[in-house]
Amino acid sequence: MKLPCTRCIGFSRSESPPRSGRRLAASPIYGDRLKPIHRAQRGGFVLLEIVFALALFGIVCVSLTQALQQIARTSQVSKKEGQVIRVMESVLAEVAHAPEFKPGSVSFDAGADGVEARASISLVKPYTKNKQLLDHMFRIHVEAWIPDGREKTVLREMETFVYSPNSRES
Repeated sequence: MKLPCTRCIGFSRSESPPRSGRRLAASPIYGDRLKPIHRAQRGGFVLLEIVFALALFGIVCVSLTQALQQIARTSQVSKKEGQVIRVMESVLAEVAHAPEFKPGSVSFDAGADGVEARASISLVKPYTKNKQLLDHMFRIHVEAWIPDGREKTVLREMETFVYSPNSRES
């Protein structure tokens, strides 16, 4: 009688499976035939499953990394836009609260936040529905940006109309 194979699960080829009066169905141990499957044969599928799991994990990690980079870029652009809008509102408030307006342009150099701005003041002559001239009305147009070499990145504009009775209409 042959000794059972140490690599096999179940019985060696020379031994027959236990007889209980019923036929053995296909199982992971015996496969379709009534001979046992070696562990080495089953191990290939485990290795393949591990490779697929690692590949799936790698794809998920790359996708998450790209998503996080996009979130970081969006956050930086949002921060810059917030800085530009704050500077623009500050410039508009400073120019609009002047006691007297003169048509022209005023430039504001970049501060600590790196935002430059320009405000232009022009006289406008609007009419009412009754065709009456509204005098002493000025248009204040402000634009602010972050200089980036030759380009102006995050360029934003804002304008308002101000009534200034103390200003001359020249």
